[in-house]
Amino acid sequence: MAATIQVDTPFSISPNPNSLYVTPSLRAVIAKARFTIDKRQGLTCAALGDVGLGKSTVLRYLYGEYAAKENVITTLIPTPKFPSIFGMLKYICSDFEIDPKRSFVTQQDALQEFLLEQYQADKNVVLFIDEAQLLNNEQLELIRGLLNFETDRHKLIQIALAGQLELREKLNTEKNKALYSRISTYSVLDPLTADETAAMIEHRCEFAGIRNPFTGGAMEAVYIKSKGIPRSILKVCALAYEMMQMAGDKEIGPDYIEDTVGEVAV
Repeated sequence: MAATIQVDTPFSISPNPNSLYVTPSLRAVIAKARFTIDKRQGLTCAALGDVGLGKSTVLRYLYGEYAAKENVITTLIPTPKFPSIFGMLKYICSDFEIDPKRSFVTQQDALQEFLLEQYQADKNVVLFIDEAQLLNNEQLELIRGLLNFETDRHKLIQIALAGQLELREKLNTEKNKALYSRISTYSVLDPLTADETAAMIEHRCEFAGIRNPFTGGAMEAVYIKSKGIPRSILKVCALAYEMMQMAGDKEIGPDYIEDTVGEVAV
């Protein structure tokens, strides 16, 4: 029997992939990203969506999965804020332990050589980029250039992006048309349903090693207040759980959820 993981905060909003509740729709999102990576198709917009829908958690879930594979070399850029495309290229190369070069061209050549060596060794190289809506047009052009590193059958590097919906708008422009056409798979996250909200709360309690104190009515109230947005669900549940503990109660009913109104930004 697996040991229970005891955590201090059952409803933390930190993007912990270990606590991710995988809904049926999220399972499809993950499967599409895996297809792009495993089949070496190049570029996946693995998780796009509004604020709070769990894009970072999904990306870190995928990153953790592939980082654990012996035949995969991975790196994650959590926030792509670079002074130049050369700076971004050097950052990527540094994570792959490629020595820094004096010019953009020689650095790019070194990366291409590295990728070809890994491909010949039957290793897959995957670059994960979170908050990808922050990428400017030059940086997106760099990504397009990296996707030019390929054989007749496969891309030498796989790139998975997660970001807000403005990334979709940025990609779907005349300037970035060439990159947009190279997207292999594309997923937009949706809010949870009422049933998924209840299942997520149950999952978080089980992950934390506690009994679920939320009544059916309370979980329904959480869904209504949060509109099914995962981050908002966690904020409401965290405050209600804290209030229950302070009051010395054993159960969270709808009244506790109502008491969070005005106290939590959702």
